Amino acid sequence: MSQQSTWRRVWKHCRDVLTAHGMKFGQSRPAAVVALKPVVSVAFAVFTAHALGLQDTWWAAISAVMVTQDSFGASLYRGLLRMLGTIFGAAAAFLLGPLISPYPIVFALVMGLVTWGCLYSALVYRHSYAWVLTMITFVMVMCEAVNPQGHLGQFALERIANVAVGTAGCILVAGLVEARLIGATLSGGRNWHDLVGPMTGRLTEAPIERRGASLHALQGAVAMIALSVSVSFWGLGPFAQGMVTATAVLVVPLDTAAGDPHLLVVQRMAQRFVGCLLAGVVAFAMLPFIESKPLWCQIALGLGVWAATFLQTVYPHGRYIAVQFLVAFIMVFVQDQGWTVEEEPALARLAGVMAGIVTLYAVFLLFRNTARQTAN
Repeated sequence: MSQQSTWRRVWKHCRDVLTAHGMKFGQSRPAAVVALKPVVSVAFAVFTAHALGLQDTWWAAISAVMVTQDSFGASLYRGLLRMLGTIFGAAAAFLLGPLISPYPIVFALVMGLVTWGCLYSALVYRHSYAWVLTMITFVMVMCEAVNPQGHLGQFALERIANVAVGTAGCILVAGLVEARLIGATLSGGRNWHDLVGPMTGRLTEAPIERRGASLHALQGAVAMIALSVSVSFWGLGPFAQGMVTATAVLVVPLDTAAGDPHLLVVQRMAQRFVGCLLAGVVAFAMLPFIESKPLWCQIALGLGVWAATFLQTVYPHGRYIAVQFLVAFIMVFVQDQGWTVEEEPALARLAGVMAGIVTLYAVFLLFRNTARQTAN
């Protein structure tokens, strides 16, 4: 057998192995081009947020990438759900925050109740993404309510404004690059229903056992109560991000085809930690080369967004790691004024992720031991 033939067989074997793990070699070139879409969306969102003088502008950038989908219709639908969830969550927290934040026990119980309701609804009902954003926004604004230096109304409005800017940027870019959108516009809108498509938004179309979903959501509620008590007595610290982690990782399909929900959640815990850790490591390594250099900061941000989006496409099994890397990476490079690099947000997010993981895993062990004792 010739050496060339041997190398061909080695290459074919490696390609088959990688393909079996999700690498789509035939789609790499289109994926590289498609990955430019969120880069442009983020640039538009950050520029607009800076021009409007918004605070916490990484929310706009994160919204731009999280709303981006394969088609204009899917992006539009996800953007609408993100806006609705953000508005409802912010409004509810703005109304309840001043009333219950002085009472730690009441604060913790309300946080747990809202978490259970939103998680259960996200697992069982349609438009899951809206329920998730309602929960996350409610948690973030309620945490601001217990902040002695916080300005609750301004914080809630800033959150809504940033999400609106990021969502609008994504939808605008998606519309401009969607050839069918141009055709629908030129035809007087007769084909709009084809663009948008069916709007279900459920985690799974398989029947969901309501009792199992209720118990699954209850674990998130218990973790939320524990973290809320910590916030009330010891201050925010990493606990705000921990609350988001402890609930977000629980949003997994509960049908048997998807696998064991407990295992899926544990995998998400590990992937969330790895993604945030990678973002911190990469940002720290790049810091000496790009600090206080606005152009290089922008180039680094664009490359990070592009690389994470590209990897989500060609390596689906690592999608959640790439998403978490992307969120933490944006928090490092997108600041309120000007272009600087701040690694503290990524480290704070990493600490919050650890707090959420430890708390939720402790709740898992509590539920498992209780179930065993009941069975015996």
